[in-house]
Amino acid sequence: MRFRVLGPLSVVADGREVPIGGNKLRVVLAGLLLRAGETVPVSRLAGWLWPDDGGGDPDRARATVHSYVNRLRGRLGPGGAVVVTAHDGYRAEPGAGALDLLRFRELAAAGGRAAASGDLEAASRALSEAMALWRGGPLLANVDSPALHAEEVEPLAEEWLRAQERWLDVGLRTGRHAELIGVLRELTRAHPLREPLWERLMLALHGAGRHAEALRAYHTLRELLAEELGVDPGEAVRATYQAILTEDPSVREPAAPPPPVVAAAPDAGSRPGPPVPRQLRPDIPGFAGRAAELATLDRLLDEHTGRGGAGLPTIVSLQGTAGSGKTALAVHWAHRVRERFPGGQLYLDLHGYGPERPVGPAAALETLLRALGAPPDRIPAGLEERAALYRTLLSGRRVLVLLDNAAGSDQVRPLVPGSDGMVLVTSRNQLRGLVVQYGARRIVLDQMSPAEAGELLAGVIGPERVAAEPEAAAEIVERCARLPLALRIFAERAARFPRTPLRRLAADLRDERTRLAALDAGDGDDTDLRMVFSWTYGALEPEAARLFRLLGLHPGPEVSTGAAGALLGEPDAGRVTRLLDRLTADHLLRSRSPGRYDFHDLLRAYAAERARAEGDAERDGEAALRRVLDWYLHSALDAAEHLPSGGRPFAAGPVPDGLAPHDLHDAEGAVCWYEEELANLMAATHAAAARGWHDLAWRLPRALARFFDFHVPGRAWVQVYQVAVNAARAAGEPLEEGVALNHLARALALLGRPREAARRFEDALAVARRAGERDLEGAVLVNLGTAYARLGRSADSTGCFAAALALARETGDRRLEAEALDDMAQNHNALGRYEDAASAARSAAEAATAAGDRYRRGEALRTLGTAYAGLGRHEEAVTAFLAALEVKRAFEDRRGEADVLHRLGRALVESGDPDGARSRWRESLAIFAELDDPRAADVRRSLAETGPRPAADPRQETPVT
Repeated sequence: MRFRVLGPLSVVADGREVPIGGNKLRVVLAGLLLRAGETVPVSRLAGWLWPDDGGGDPDRARATVHSYVNRLRGRLGPGGAVVVTAHDGYRAEPGAGALDLLRFRELAAAGGRAAASGDLEAASRALSEAMALWRGGPLLANVDSPALHAEEVEPLAEEWLRAQERWLDVGLRTGRHAELIGVLRELTRAHPLREPLWERLMLALHGAGRHAEALRAYHTLRELLAEELGVDPGEAVRATYQAILTEDPSVREPAAPPPPVVAAAPDAGSRPGPPVPRQLRPDIPGFAGRAAELATLDRLLDEHTGRGGAGLPTIVSLQGTAGSGKTALAVHWAHRVRERFPGGQLYLDLHGYGPERPVGPAAALETLLRALGAPPDRIPAGLEERAALYRTLLSGRRVLVLLDNAAGSDQVRPLVPGSDGMVLVTSRNQLRGLVVQYGARRIVLDQMSPAEAGELLAGVIGPERVAAEPEAAAEIVERCARLPLALRIFAERAARFPRTPLRRLAADLRDERTRLAALDAGDGDDTDLRMVFSWTYGALEPEAARLFRLLGLHPGPEVSTGAAGALLGEPDAGRVTRLLDRLTADHLLRSRSPGRYDFHDLLRAYAAERARAEGDAERDGEAALRRVLDWYLHSALDAAEHLPSGGRPFAAGPVPDGLAPHDLHDAEGAVCWYEEELANLMAATHAAAARGWHDLAWRLPRALARFFDFHVPGRAWVQVYQVAVNAARAAGEPLEEGVALNHLARALALLGRPREAARRFEDALAVARRAGERDLEGAVLVNLGTAYARLGRSADSTGCFAAALALARETGDRRLEAEALDDMAQNHNALGRYEDAASAARSAAEAATAAGDRYRRGEALRTLGTAYAGLGRHEEAVTAFLAALEVKRAFEDRRGEADVLHRLGRALVESGDPDGARSRWRESLAIFAELDDPRAADVRRSLAETGPRPAADPRQETPVT
């Protein structure tokens, strides 16, 4: 998948444009891509989306942004993994070569370096390739966000112009004057007040022998500036004009950029100058990956260099968990750019994490001062005096200071120079103090992308071995959590056994209990992943260490502050947040969005191992797990009260002591909570079943039922409700068994398995009747009738709907009456009896209105629209579908929204609006694909057809309710 921002925003996969969706999704994607490799805070995204108020309430804005990100991932399909959740925001990780902007910056930087070294041919190649990435037109013209354009797009346009000016300079220096004239005329028209472009146009014209035109260009510029700004051209343009006027033979190209600042050579007989330190560790052989981070470092260095002697240091903090490759990246990049630091490169391991004591600031300064040539007897004793001498010796020198493995900001502060140098710090700590005090730029190393991790593995064991067993190699990459150190340790082992198949070696990583043992090279602490993790864990205070261990027992992939509090048995959210913040600060946890945390599988395995080793798994673990599952249950029940046709599905008793369920206030918040917690809720269900906690194993799925209706892929629904059926049977709960069977059957129907669905509905009906549960009986009857209709059993279908309607009228249940009438109408549609269908659908809408059930009314309107379409009353069908669509969107019913959009598209075709139809179908397809709904194939067929066509047979479109 390729992402393009140098022109209109565009995503291409397999040679075809990927529809991104509405403007809000384009704003989010564009903003993340423009800052690729950097975490973009939710607050910044909100500012781009809603420039007037940033989305209002921060919690609501955060929830809405999260919803947009989820939808964006769904639209991108497999490419959605490029958008990762990070601390307090989101980050785009497009991978090497996938984003035109990163490629442009790499090429522009390479061209600049080549030009500075005098290799004009290489500079021309690189800069020409960079220029070719521009696709024409204004940058991101299809992204409507004035705030984003002001903050990000305008600086990018300026960056582009600077690169184009470098390309022009190289062209002028290589004598290509004539061919550049047209380009320069176009640029001066687009940027009439940009004097450097006019100067280059004058030089190109003069170099091509068009002396008079060069002088005329100057006068044109002078008139423009006088008219627009009331000023004359600047000194550089005037000097070029004067040189052309006097036919100075030296004027054929712009002035070369100033040479890098270097120490002045000593006069003959003087004392030698101070030593130039070259202390970098050896580069990493076969370094692989981290293209986005390398590009970010290059950009920060370019920005630093561009300040041109401002006398201020640039501080960059490379952060990440143990084993993420911070030192390797820092050293590799430092070697790449060492020539840009003529004053030298200092390297110091601060031993912040490891078996040795951390290096104190005073000792660190002594080491650095000696490297800078200070005689030992001239090094002062006091910390402040040493820091002052250090800053003095670095004054006027462009030096790269690489401080490796820092423990915290206090260790680094005295080592920050006051000169125009650059400091690169690596640490497992977030070094927040450096960000606050010095404006340090933060680059967080997360897991490598799968492609980069595979490249690293292939670099050690050989690409042919990876190519021979791609599935085993991919498994190794994931089992090693895409962590560079783990991959190198495992790859070293694999290289020692070249004839052993990778699939056999991968088997050693499958058991979480033994995985860390397989990641020990047996050659010292630095090659034992367990020991490397222990250096961070060992520095924790007891309560933070206990929380870390318990998090290893959490069943789901991500944990919220509330769930972490439940594990601890601590309802005080502030106290829990402080402990989580401590773990996050040391990169034992990641916070990908506010209040949510996770860690990769190897840290999870280490946490669980420590829990077993320190007795938590037996003494405290079961109780902690039960607490967090109870927390998920009570939070899900609270959320259910805010959903459409809501209300608590059942009473679960009082909230256990020490728990504080998630506090929710409205439907939007409930839906966002469910979306965030879905994977955890499903994992919690399976964890409860595995431990024989049957009450939780059926209660959790039932609490999720209404959300599952709208948002969850059918396959996931089948899995969790099969667990619920088994748990209810084991617990001796016939009503709950019937409810679970009903939900399971609905999931099977949505997956296009009507025969299995009908059998399960029949089982549910039998259970309901045996238990005398009339409400359940009515609900199952309408669903069974729909299943029979899909199987062509029209008489049985009609009988079910009639029985449900009779039951509804007997009990006075207007909601069930509306549902039965709506299903009758759908059955009439399926049989081609459209007048009967329209009549029943209108009655269903009236019953739903009487019941105060807006959602059911929306269902009836959808059925009514289908009946009108069958009658050829297409404009009325469009009206009904639009009304139904409004309801679906109000209730966040994604599956229903997609279905109505598909039907609406067909009605629009028949109404003479094929373009509108295709637009609606594209929206429908994106949602169905996101939900893994088989009806996506129907929409693709609709899109493949062009022009008006006969309406599809409504009998093939009976929804499951």
